[in-house]
Amino acid sequence: MATPPRITAAERDAALARIARRHARIDDPRRSGMGSEPRDVVAYVLGRGPAGVPRWVSAADHADALVLSTWCWWEDRRTERRLLRQGRHLGLSLAELGAPLGITTRQGVQDRLDRLDALLEYDRPDEQLTRTARREARAADARQDWIDAHRDEIRAVLAGLLAQSRRFAEMTTQDEPESDPEDPPGVDDDPPSPPGEGTWLDELAADYTADALTPATLAVAGLAAAELRSAPAVLALDPRHRLHAALRAVEALRARYASGV
Repeated sequence: MATPPRITAAERDAALARIARRHARIDDPRRSGMGSEPRDVVAYVLGRGPAGVPRWVSAADHADALVLSTWCWWEDRRTERRLLRQGRHLGLSLAELGAPLGITTRQGVQDRLDRLDALLEYDRPDEQLTRTARREARAADARQDWIDAHRDEIRAVLAGLLAQSRRFAEMTTQDEPESDPEDPPGVDDDPPSPPGEGTWLDELAADYTADALTPATLAVAGLAAAELRSAPAVLALDPRHRLHAALRAVEALRARYASGV
């Protein structure tokens, strides 16, 4: 199984905000039970049911819930590593630590801890995403080596996302899609924006133009992709549309970056 892309706190919070905003706009009477923690919101999305929820809202919710689920996956890895480390400091044997995990040998527990250490070696769940912070972190971050070694590939993927997002924005501006028949009057979602001041796509375009690619650049790419992927107009596109291919390429790149391959 591939290592999922790292999800930063900013990506987590953006996904939570999009889900909450959609349900406020349709005046979902059950939204008070949604909660604000990622696991609670994922459970709400899975259990909400179709009553009173337009299909596009449910589809966008599931796209964002997968971002939250990935956040939870990384949080579980952090929690497991802390439990193993602290358990050892408290005098538990490797055999005692491995038993609840189904690991029957001392070496197996040590191997698992080593793998967690390798996975989380450069972990920064609260990645700073401002352009200034990205520049300051660039020289000191060991993950930069991977980015520098794959710079041409990264630039090609980012160029594809930026180009397809611009074309999509131009298409939606010139030919507004009809509203979903299930949408209540006046209900919409945030339209995908072309690169411009204040958008994640603008931040991504700035890094691409300056060739200032950093670990945070890939987190910004994830934010931009998540916003596009959950937009109703994007959900309505043919799965073979080039924008979907560009979004898949971003996530495949982020997964490779997370696993270091």
